[in-house]
Amino acid sequence: MTQVREESPSALREAAAVLRSGGMVVVPSRTNYALVCDYEDPRSIANVFEAKKRSKFGPLTLAIPRISDLEDYVWTVPDFGAAHAEAIWPAEVSFIFAQRRRLPPRMTMGATTVAVMFQRECALRRLLDTYQRPLALTSANLSGQGNITVTREKALEDVGGVVDFFLYNDRVDEVVDTKAQGVQPSNTIVDFTFDAPYLVRPGAYPVEKLRPWIPGLIEDPAAYQALLAARLEAARVTAE
Repeated sequence: MTQVREESPSALREAAAVLRSGGMVVVPSRTNYALVCDYEDPRSIANVFEAKKRSKFGPLTLAIPRISDLEDYVWTVPDFGAAHAEAIWPAEVSFIFAQRRRLPPRMTMGATTVAVMFQRECALRRLLDTYQRPLALTSANLSGQGNITVTREKALEDVGGVVDFFLYNDRVDEVVDTKAQGVQPSNTIVDFTFDAPYLVRPGAYPVEKLRPWIPGLIEDPAAYQALLAARLEAARVTAE
């Protein structure tokens, strides 16, 4: 049975214990309620995909507990390294890089890349501080619903019956007001693994704030999707 607890220091410790035992946890982030598990546990990762009923390409994100952890897990690029990330983070933006440390194949759906995130203060950050290890993360809703806001109620409806621990709070000051700000209800994503940096998805972090740090950013998600599709097809053909 799912444990549903309001966030508190003791609830965070309980959630961390669930993660250590291979469980799945739902936790509020700055953008959506997130579904998380230990990033190195293949069985927990498989359970996350099953909980979301995800079948299409949709790798999990790596949420790190410290910005200084970035280059332990990925290869940054000459024009955007740890110092650039630190100038932007904490923020509601994820960066995709090539993996430095091999991650479970199911987490990345076979890709050699991974998105990494480090948001501003929120329950997710406090859980990471408590757990002291990265988490594999995705939105806490069923797949195929588009880029929607995943509220507590939505997360409870979609995955509340299959996760092990559900952490909630009422901290409206820790949630991006996407309607008021006119932004999408998820992290902005930038991919650095092609010949130029590409905007994968506009989101809660304004693209104009990225431009000074990523002057060559190609702001065309459709062009990015075409490149990604070609990469995935080439990988499929090679595997066959």
